[in-house]
Amino acid sequence: MDKEKETPTPFEDALERTGNGLYNVLLVLTCGLILLAIGVDLFGFGLVVSVACDLNITVAQKGILTSLPYVGILLVSYIWGYISDTCGRKFSLIVSVQAAFVLSCLASFSTNWWILGLMKFLSVCFSCAANSATYTLVGESCIKRVRSKYMLLMTCLLILSPGIGAVMSYPTLLLDFETEIPFLGINFTPWRLLIIVLALPLGIGGAAICFFHESPKFLINCDRNDEAIEVLQHMHSINNRDSKDNFQVTSIYLEDAVATKQTSLCRAMYELGAPLFRPPMLWRTLQLFFIVAVVYFTNNSLLVWLPYIMNTVMLSMEQNTTTVGDICSVISINPTSEINGTLSANATAITPEVCLGYIEDNVIITLFMAQSIYAFLTFIISYLMKWRRIVLLTILTISSLSGVLLNLMPEPISSVFLLMVFTCTNLGMGILASYFVDLYPTSCRGMVACLSIMVGRTSTFIGINVVGNLIFYHCHVTFYMWALLVLSSVLAAWFLPPDKPLKS
Repeated sequence: MDKEKETPTPFEDALERTGNGLYNVLLVLTCGLILLAIGVDLFGFGLVVSVACDLNITVAQKGILTSLPYVGILLVSYIWGYISDTCGRKFSLIVSVQAAFVLSCLASFSTNWWILGLMKFLSVCFSCAANSATYTLVGESCIKRVRSKYMLLMTCLLILSPGIGAVMSYPTLLLDFETEIPFLGINFTPWRLLIIVLALPLGIGGAAICFFHESPKFLINCDRNDEAIEVLQHMHSINNRDSKDNFQVTSIYLEDAVATKQTSLCRAMYELGAPLFRPPMLWRTLQLFFIVAVVYFTNNSLLVWLPYIMNTVMLSMEQNTTTVGDICSVISINPTSEINGTLSANATAITPEVCLGYIEDNVIITLFMAQSIYAFLTFIISYLMKWRRIVLLTILTISSLSGVLLNLMPEPISSVFLLMVFTCTNLGMGILASYFVDLYPTSCRGMVACLSIMVGRTSTFIGINVVGNLIFYHCHVTFYMWALLVLSSVLAAWFLPPDKPLKS
């Protein structure tokens, strides 16, 4: 018997013995809360910018403010990938989420638009680490049978975050108060309180993750086998309501472990990332990164401009009950209608320069309903993971078709509906995350996950500015070209590994 205990056990077999129970469920809920918090804080910032009237933010400044957080993600994602792969998933989550919470709260006291942008930039530089570390921690702490499903369930909350952010914003902005802060020379108004409200989930998630263990797979990969076994024993005990001593594993080995050596930070980061762009992983990396870029470009970029588009459509329908034509006929701007970036009191259209100071009820309802439906569909997709390639192809195809059809609708309502369907690429985020966990070794999994987020946010940054500059002036052409881009991602997804039934 002692001889059997001394026989090294493969990590996946040892993890299977811990089972699937309370520990895994709580870990998934906590990581899901952190993802929700990131989305609420990031997408909610667009709402903050649109109602911060006392800062007198111009159109150009709005573009900079809404794009700046994505610049932060680009600059530090690679560094956070290194920290995640060398210091641990839990460590990177605790530091990043709690720091992001503090910085977001400080942003509420900004005295002008560029300080607001700087504080949000610094906040996102920390919070972006959690976008990949959460998936990696869950993927390395849960048994294979439920791994992909759990990651998709977490994505449900991430997808729901814009809607939750809108719902949290609505009652906050209904408040009517103004408290002077003399030493800063500002008045604390509802939009400043909104920044703190949107940051609260970050604080809660940052505190909750402290109660969980580091990834046992990461510990083994760092030759900390005794700690890994102790973590697995605790997981087994909680999941099975059993004694830790009944976990009959005393030695573990990792089949895909990679030896590490002392080296400089830059060299270590290069060695972690370089294998991703060399055979045999080069083609797979480029393929997945391209699909990620299209998914984020389509969904996130459009979400930033959605409040303005919805306000414009609603105002047009209120003023003309017989409005006909697709959404492009409503939101297209005639440059001659603007004089020095302002509108007259009797203007019949909204321009991005106009600051209403509130969010229309219909925007809240539409955003929440759309994201709730997408979250529910993601939950359904979590049970279809053994057909994940087929599901991803279906999602991208539907999005591409919607981008074409919304140009052909005879009236705005159906066109708006297809616009929301066009953003359904977000349903593929969890599926793509599962590919990054399954197709890459432990040693560079955190790095590839962070780089994928970096690619996604780069495309979002580009998309926000492209959409803002084109969609209101060349609407039909923009959507046709956009639909063609999504269609190209269908072709890329076609060459993903064929679906295989998961082992029970």
